[in-house]
Parts: sequence; structure tokens; C-alpha cells
Amino acid sequence: MVTDQNEWLRFDYFPAGAELIAQGGNAGGSLMVLKEGEVEVLRDGEFVSTIKQPGAIFGEMSVLLDRPHSATVRAVTDVQLYVISDALNVLEAHPSWLLQIARLLAQRVNATTAQLVALKSRDDEDEDVLVLPTNVFSNWADPQI
Repeated sequence: MVTDQNEWLRFDYFPAGAELIAQGGNAGGSLMVLKEGEVEVLRDGEFVSTIKQPGAIFGEMSVLLDRPHSATVRAVTDVQLYVISDALNVLEAHPSWLLQIARLLAQRVNATTAQLVALKSRDDEDEDVLVLPTNVFSNWADPQI
């Protein structure tokens, strides 16, 4: 368990144009929290969004899913951020942070689902657009855990 903040939290700076996260790369279990600046998110080289709200989190999907990064995050302006190393242990020690990340992810799923429904309503084909995971709690056999 992580107890000393200096062990897991550091401040970092990236100049405009720098790549903070590379799609397909492994963060090594780190989360990034935007302090100041603006970043853009790209997936498969396509623009997804810009983010400039202090407190925005990057890298959480890679950490939580134990997978390579699903998108590239690049600094549009000079960026200041905090890097949380060994994020899984830190999140276990701070359950309220997990709740905030869960809310963030739920907001993203809600927005994405709304976009998919809008796309489907414009499409005359009967093809299913919405794909939901089937193994959400496959390893959680006892809800008392």
C-alpha cells in the first residue's frame, strides 16, 4: 500500500506539441491529472476532442483495464500536470478517487451511447451499432467482496 505522497505523486511539465500518452503504449500503471493547459485526444490519428479543464484525468482506461493506451494525448499548449505512479495501489488507498473515476467513465459512456444512438437513427440499415461488454463482472462471483 502506498503511504507517502512523495513516492507516488510528482509534478511534470510538457511543452506544446509534446506527446503525453501514445496510443498503443503502456503507461506502466500511471495516471495523469491536468493542472493547467490544453491537450488534444487522437485515436487512430483522428481528432477526438480537446481538454483544458483542470482535474481532467488521462490514462485511467489503461490502468483499470491493464491494456495499452486506447488513444494518444498531445499537448496543444504548454501543459502542467500531476503524475500518479502505481495508480492501482493509490486508488485502492483512496476509494473516493475510484468513485470519481467511475463517474467520469459513466459520463463518457453516456455521451458515447448518445452519439451511437444518433448515428443509428440516421442509418436506415438494421445493423446493430451498440456493443456492450458481456463479461463486466465475470470474475466477481460474490457481491459481498
